[in-house]
Amino acid sequence: MTADVLPSQASLRILCLEDNPLIVLHLEHMIEDLGHVFAAACESFSELKDRFSGLDVDCVLVDIDLADGRTGPEAAAWLFARNVPAVFVTGQEQIAEAFRDLVVEVVPKPVAPESLQRALAKAATG
Repeated sequence: MTADVLPSQASLRILCLEDNPLIVLHLEHMIEDLGHVFAAACESFSELKDRFSGLDVDCVLVDIDLADGRTGPEAAAWLFARNVPAVFVTGQEQIAEAFRDLVVEVVPKPVAPESLQRALAKAATG
């Protein structure tokens, strides 16, 4: 953790909806460095739906393109309907902005710890 990034006050259990294992690993380290808990990762929207009832999460980081296609916006809508805060983490900010009403924040890739910290703080406060 860098000296200018302080852990958030509220610790969240965070799921990563991302199909690239290297990005998942990177996000896992960032999440933990920020004082949160990496709860799980899913590589597709269908996997998220299959596993969701067995997961205890406070926030989901959602990529736009997943293993089952461009299903990130659909996943964000599904989470929104269940009152689960989501954050788009993507290199496709234009697409993410079109669905901005479904998420608390859009974090561009490559992910900066400060951007992720701000997004998670928004998720923690509703």
